[in-house]
Amino acid sequence: MPERNQIIDDLRGVCMLGVIGIHVGSFVLEAPQPNSFLYMLLEILSRYSVPAFFFISGYGLFCQYRPETQFAYLPFLKKRLQGAGLPYVVWSLLYLLYFSFVMPGCINWQPTNLLFLLFYGLACYHLYFMVILLWFYFSFPLWHRLFALMQRCGLKLSFALLFILQIAFNYWTCHPGINASELPVILQNLFNYRLNYLPLHYLFIFMLGGLAAIYYNAFIKTITRHFTAVSCFYLFSLLFIGGSYYYYYLYHGYSLIILVNTFQQLSLQGFLYTIGSLLFFCAVFTKAGLKNQLMRFIHLLSVNSLIVYFIHPFWMDIINRLCLAGGIVMTTKRVIVIYFLLVLISVLSSIVITRIGQKLPLLALLLTGKRPKKI
Repeated sequence: MPERNQIIDDLRGVCMLGVIGIHVGSFVLEAPQPNSFLYMLLEILSRYSVPAFFFISGYGLFCQYRPETQFAYLPFLKKRLQGAGLPYVVWSLLYLLYFSFVMPGCINWQPTNLLFLLFYGLACYHLYFMVILLWFYFSFPLWHRLFALMQRCGLKLSFALLFILQIAFNYWTCHPGINASELPVILQNLFNYRLNYLPLHYLFIFMLGGLAAIYYNAFIKTITRHFTAVSCFYLFSLLFIGGSYYYYYLYHGYSLIILVNTFQQLSLQGFLYTIGSLLFFCAVFTKAGLKNQLMRFIHLLSVNSLIVYFIHPFWMDIINRLCLAGGIVMTTKRVIVIYFLLVLISVLSSIVITRIGQKLPLLALLLTGKRPKKI
């Protein structure tokens, strides 16, 4: 079994389309009459993308570190801190410098405040993902041993139990019913920003990636043999989250922003939709291969996904400022154009940065955590 394969890797491409969609969704709200369907498409139906990256991470880690083997923790951690921690810190500082430039005085550069921003992933709204990923790396020995335990207890029963516990935990953390205002400031922050750093919210998805890695052939065989059932489950999950969105929008008068907070990826609807999307995309990619232009484009996105992830909020902010300066009123068509423009600019930026990084290895290391391969 290969440590990497194109099917899993290409999930990064379709996930990046989802991540960009989530962020572009904010433009819909700027329209005089926001399009509720476009908002659902961008802000709700793109929510599979963030958990899916943890599926990919789980797959990659368990490919290299199978449960029956031992691994040296410190070398493992050093490698991961370089690969993920270094670019996270560098890009966080770059965004803080950028915001200081466009909004002078908005950033407190005191060391304690910088540590606070870095610890919770608050330098820019998309960087919390890297914090959660780093916590998965820090705690990987626990999940490595957990998978071995699940194998001994039986994977079907173990994953069923983990599935139920995940739903319960996510519901509790989203609706804790706790007043943290009387707690010490440190505990208040840990509570208030719990969604920014706790890897437990995505543990089932992460372990599912491990399952796909360890039993890859069986995983692919199962989802392709039962492609109709996988497609039906995906359709059910899509209708469940989409139907819930419109039910509360039309019959309970929920605002669009409240709907996003209600049906985000940690909700029951979002959780099932994530699982359905992962199984469906893996099955489709297995059948499609690289036989069409769409898959080639997704592969291109996958190859450039890291820099696209880091840089697209910068270009989105530039586009937003240009629209405000030009007095451009948002419409459905303009939001769609902005989406595709943002994808294009971000991919081109990644290609340019990658080529510059071939000549400046230190820059490549700082921005991506990897030294360029010698050609």
